[in-house]
Amino acid sequence: MSTSPTFPATPPALAAVAALLLTLACAAAHAADAAYAADDATGAVAATAPGTAPADPVRPLLSVNGFGTFGYAHSDQHGADYVFDNLQPQGTGRNHQWSSDVDSRLGVQFTANFTPQLQAVVQVLSEYRWNNSYQPFINWANLKYAITPNLSVRAGRIALASFLASDSRRVGYSNVTARPPIEVYRLLALKESDGVDASYRVRSGDTSNTTSILYGKRTVTNTRGVDVHSSGVAGVFDTLEHGPLTLHAAYQQRDVDNQKPPRGRFMSLGAAWDPGDWFTSAEWVRVTNYDAKGIEAVRAAWYVNGGVRIGNLTPYATVSALKPLSDTGAAPIAQHTYAAGVRWDLARNVDVKLQWDQLHLGAGSYGTLQNVAPGTPRGGQVNVVSALADFIF
Repeated sequence: MSTSPTFPATPPALAAVAALLLTLACAAAHAADAAYAADDATGAVAATAPGTAPADPVRPLLSVNGFGTFGYAHSDQHGADYVFDNLQPQGTGRNHQWSSDVDSRLGVQFTANFTPQLQAVVQVLSEYRWNNSYQPFINWANLKYAITPNLSVRAGRIALASFLASDSRRVGYSNVTARPPIEVYRLLALKESDGVDASYRVRSGDTSNTTSILYGKRTVTNTRGVDVHSSGVAGVFDTLEHGPLTLHAAYQQRDVDNQKPPRGRFMSLGAAWDPGDWFTSAEWVRVTNYDAKGIEAVRAAWYVNGGVRIGNLTPYATVSALKPLSDTGAAPIAQHTYAAGVRWDLARNVDVKLQWDQLHLGAGSYGTLQNVAPGTPRGGQVNVVSALADFIF
């Protein structure tokens, strides 16, 4: 791999929005009240502790929020790497006995409320990337206009609402577990889109339903340094909230330049129940893609998670699985995982987590492991231990 990698060019409009927001927000950081950083509820950064009701959002002209995770993970499989994201070139196991790259990241979000209707957001993120670096990049950069209190449109770089934890998947403090189950969340490498979306919300009592549609494009660089271009990214997403119940559904399709035919499809269903003292959630996804030779690969994955809150401690457990639904002629990517852990809310906006994962690889499969050394046996079990600290500000 080249020691001087090139990055896809940032669209001029996106760069202009980002530059404007970064300049204004940095200046505002010296003048704005420090309480804004903890109380602003815009976006995924302003997460509250699980089981608590968020306060009414404070919307200053300009605000700065941030989030971060510092963690170490250890795998007992020394012939391959355990990674969270398939865009991470290395992980724990073969390349490192203990790795901080699996989960560690730092993000800063700048929000400008120009008028009650017009808002701009820029989120800058540093995490372990395809080129073996933590070089910061613009994760989100968009303008939002509220046509009515319930109808809004956005333009720019927008997070795809593909999962229950789409906006907050990188905000460790917002998630009870060390990381979202990899069997489900690594099936879609596309996390954002450069384009437009529209959202409409309907409220009735304590019930709220939000439906959004999106169209755009995005380029993702894989671990070989190759740019993979997705065009015609189109999706419809729906989230219903009723008291402690959340239901989520998503459908997305796109044309990918390294597939033949190019069309890839993704769909998901999710549900969460969180009355406060205990919680449970589940998601199911199905993904269809093709390789360059036209071979169809269909995969499905699911998880079920649950736990209880005992003071500042939250023990939890998760069961998840990934299996192929088509025969590609290659080794299947199949595994299921049993995970258990505990979250300790150490202080306001700070938590510590310990988690154990046991991966059961499918027969004849390396599962989601990467960088497999020649001669490494297929199947079997892999144990991963993780220790993390999350914070928001």
